[in-house]
Amino acid sequence: MEQTLSISKFTSPYPNNFSPYRRNRKKCAPTIISQALQTSESVLQANPSTSSYVDNDLATCHVLPDPITSQSLSSLKQIHAQILKLSNVASSAVTMEKLIKMYLYFDSYQLAAAVCYMALSSRALSWDSVIALLMEKGSNPYVHLLIFRELHRLKIRFSVMFLVFTLKICSEICKLNLGLSIHASLIKFGMADETYIMCSLMELYANCSILDYSYRLFYEAPIKDPVLWNRLVALYVDKELLSESLQLYNEMHYFGITGDAITISKVLHACGKIEALREGKAIHTQAVKSGLSCNHMVGSSLVTMYSKNFSIDNARKVFEIIENKTVVSWNAIVSSCSLNGFLKEALEFLDRMVESGLKPDLVTWNCILSGYSRYGHDYKVFEVLRTIVGNRFRLSSSTITCVLRSVSNLGLLRYGNEIHGYVVRHGFMGNVYIGTSLVDMYAKCGSLTSSQKVFDCMENKNVHTWNSLISGYVQEVQLNQALVLIRKMKHKGFKPNLATWNALISGYAVQGLSTQALILIRQIKSDSLKPNVVTWTSLISGFCHKGEFGEALYFVSEMLKEGIEPNSTTVSVLLRASAAIPLLAKGMELHCFAFRRAFDTDIYVATALVDMYSKSGSLRNAHRVFKRISNKNLASWNAMIMGFASHGHGKESIRLFEEMLKSGLLPDAVTYTALLSGCRHSGLIDEGWKYFDQMQKLYNILPTVEHYTCMIDLLAKTGYLDEAMDLIEKMPMEPDASVWGAILTGSKIHNNLELAETAAEKLYRLEPYNPAIYLTMISLYAKENRWEDVEDVKVAMNALGLKSRFGWSWIAINKKVHTFDVEQSTHPDMGEIHYQLYWLVCDMKKMGYVPDMSCVSQNVKSEEKEQLLMGHTEKLAITYGLICNTRPIRVVKGTRVCNDCHTWAKYLSRMCDCEIYIRDSVRFHRFVKGKCSCNDYW
Repeated sequence: MEQTLSISKFTSPYPNNFSPYRRNRKKCAPTIISQALQTSESVLQANPSTSSYVDNDLATCHVLPDPITSQSLSSLKQIHAQILKLSNVASSAVTMEKLIKMYLYFDSYQLAAAVCYMALSSRALSWDSVIALLMEKGSNPYVHLLIFRELHRLKIRFSVMFLVFTLKICSEICKLNLGLSIHASLIKFGMADETYIMCSLMELYANCSILDYSYRLFYEAPIKDPVLWNRLVALYVDKELLSESLQLYNEMHYFGITGDAITISKVLHACGKIEALREGKAIHTQAVKSGLSCNHMVGSSLVTMYSKNFSIDNARKVFEIIENKTVVSWNAIVSSCSLNGFLKEALEFLDRMVESGLKPDLVTWNCILSGYSRYGHDYKVFEVLRTIVGNRFRLSSSTITCVLRSVSNLGLLRYGNEIHGYVVRHGFMGNVYIGTSLVDMYAKCGSLTSSQKVFDCMENKNVHTWNSLISGYVQEVQLNQALVLIRKMKHKGFKPNLATWNALISGYAVQGLSTQALILIRQIKSDSLKPNVVTWTSLISGFCHKGEFGEALYFVSEMLKEGIEPNSTTVSVLLRASAAIPLLAKGMELHCFAFRRAFDTDIYVATALVDMYSKSGSLRNAHRVFKRISNKNLASWNAMIMGFASHGHGKESIRLFEEMLKSGLLPDAVTYTALLSGCRHSGLIDEGWKYFDQMQKLYNILPTVEHYTCMIDLLAKTGYLDEAMDLIEKMPMEPDASVWGAILTGSKIHNNLELAETAAEKLYRLEPYNPAIYLTMISLYAKENRWEDVEDVKVAMNALGLKSRFGWSWIAINKKVHTFDVEQSTHPDMGEIHYQLYWLVCDMKKMGYVPDMSCVSQNVKSEEKEQLLMGHTEKLAITYGLICNTRPIRVVKGTRVCNDCHTWAKYLSRMCDCEIYIRDSVRFHRFVKGKCSCNDYW
């Protein structure tokens, strides 16, 4: 057909002396026309880019040499002229193909196209043969377009498939103007409505970022056949317009068009990504009705869709009915289990896959790898990596990024350096995702200099790369440098996104710079960006990290005013805030909120719930939540072990630890801190030594100062003060205030004043402004009636501006916190509290209660000491709880509960038949029927 395509100015992208078909020409003597054609093997050895053909009639004629032996284009033309004289050779398909290849070799696209024209006109070659020739391995898409231009000039009538192939190339290299010209000519000559041409045009516009044109083209089509419908839906999924793709699919189904296997697989992918379970089930039903549910591609997509919607049971059912399972099918179910935290089941499916005779590929191992990484089993990630390397797989970008994430989590900089070396050796540095992961890894491992160097060496960067480096500077509290980076980022043409600003907001909030954080939020709004749930969560998380939990809860209300609903991460952060205050009522409200939105199934929310209930004194609820977690990770086990430990249930902590080991999880340093805390609060000497020695011998975990503190506190409280001092001398690090504080507490319990003075001297230098140290020494001196020393300590406190009376307690009643401190701050019901407390003490004395005067360090008469004991803050808070009829009574105390108050609470729990919880600075005390959970060991 005659065409007027405006492609005459389309030129080769290569220099005059270069062609994709030309390879190191051999200099040799001019050939003669009778030279024999070389065999295909010799041709391939000499020129790998050239395909050789051996044809009997051509070989017999001895007229067509290999292009490598042709010295110039002119000699080739002479040979061509000789061939034209031999009609039987000129009409040979192999001859035509050879000539086309030769002219392409010498960049003579006009003559190559002329030969194509002759071959097509004489039907020596078909259009499919020409397409195959141009698609030959090593060819370049631009060559096809140049041949297309020349054929167009010769006014040849193109086949539909050749046009489709041309449009596909335009789509791949985003040659929109050429595609528009072809489209215009197709309309002129009435070929634009051909189905496959329309599909290619739709793909062209979609790849050139004008998907609206694709939809318009489809909408104006006179006949919307199934091929067009399926292609349009698939394009919408490919361009991540997932909700719109589902709407189009529903419309397609409404008109009675059945999706093919590719389309159904793609819309199932969309349902998985946007967690549209209901729509996914409907599509599953349609696939069953159309008989496509048994298709391997559809079956694997169904498994993936159900897994991403957390419907693991349905994913397994679909998988089991797939016949003749392929590697892709097995990978789908392994990925499904890993994604949802069922790592044991994932390994079982892996074993079944091997038993079925199929060999796991790299994708299979990457699924296992990502599951371990996602759920915090970072050491397992390295075990899987060793298996991958042992099976001689070449690591993919997803493998490397996953391993780097685990390196970041564990802070293993040495391993990160080794992975970096592998990346450089195997040419992965050009991969922007790997480069970004390296920047992030070095920043999180504290090597900001290396992070900056990797960033500077990266040729390709994206917004995430910039964000990783900015987050690194924020992490190192170099906020001004982070702001400088943001300005550079803008200068380089990258627009900061919400993630950029969120990192900076979190940094300001962690430093207590709430004003600057709020200014940034206003700046986000001025940049036409709307702060999202991550923005507010970053702000709230920063305040929680700083310990300003009241501020964190305040900004939750501000977030709700903006119409932004908390997500699972926000709930986790808020639960940590509630645990730290602790506010059980607020925590229970958050639990209800999480339950209504199904956040309680999230592993991080569930772990935060365990922690919140444990720290709020509701150990029963903590254990109940823990038992319901189906995919427990190490953090979940650690939270529950620490919960039992802080409540004085050391043996339960040990039992839970052994149960964790049986589940296949390996402990970390935090696990042993929790375990040794359980031994410490329960006086389990033998068990404490056992696990302290075990951690390094069995699991290669070096004891930290926290582990030494637990052991020294355990030894000191049980009276082994000499052993405690010996352990301090053996410590590989300098003992800190917590270590000497443990010695001071043990010395007070066992009335060892000499050792207490030694510990106090160390503490005066380490924490000179901690009033608890001075008050402990005052108490010890008062016991020994060394009143001059008491006065000396008080003088020292006054010189430092410290209060000689220190302590507070609070109780939450009807969502309001009532605080009582030693300064006897005015409380509206203080008169009634003292009156009720007086009669309670009178009744207790009848039951045998005797006030412990040793808890008063003032040198006053016994009657005054008794009055001072009645002013202890925990007594006031508990009494107020009785007056308000609060059950159970939960009190938080800022310092260690004294012996007298401990005894008083035991009598009160028996006399009033009530349950009392006191959380002091060390642990929990639960008083029921005259007994305490600590068994008088604290």
